[in-house]
Amino acid sequence: MKSQKFDDWYYRCTGAAGAEACEVAQVAQVAKDGKSVNVLTLAISAAPADPRNKGEKGKPRLMLTALLPLNVFLPSGLSIKADGKPVAKLDYRNCNEAGCWAQQALDTKTAAVLKKGATAEGLVRLMNGQDVNIRFSLKGLKTALDELQSTASR
Repeated sequence: MKSQKFDDWYYRCTGAAGAEACEVAQVAQVAKDGKSVNVLTLAISAAPADPRNKGEKGKPRLMLTALLPLNVFLPSGLSIKADGKPVAKLDYRNCNEAGCWAQQALDTKTAAVLKKGATAEGLVRLMNGQDVNIRFSLKGLKTALDELQSTASR
């Protein structure tokens, strides 16, 4: 596994050379009872560009995956804001012992907004009706994504 840090984002690859899967990730944590608890893991991976899709100019498609703790209110999904403006709303896909997973393809426009932003937050509703804002940083995301996309298009 190789890993590189771009400010607040990690660029990491796993698997054998030629068949490795790479992603850009960040883990947001909160302190609870003196320990750091992961509350939001964000990962952006690149699916190889589909050669049949000429409109994308051979750029790999980006997929945003989020992992949240159990006990989130599934119907409300995960909303993401960048610099205070809503940019994406992800539906939950499934939950397992690791937590609840939300996923969505990142279009070029959303990716561009995230690359330009400084701070972002994920808005989550808990089962008790409480809304929680989980802050995360966009610092280093542009550089990390550029690296991811250049690797994936090779």
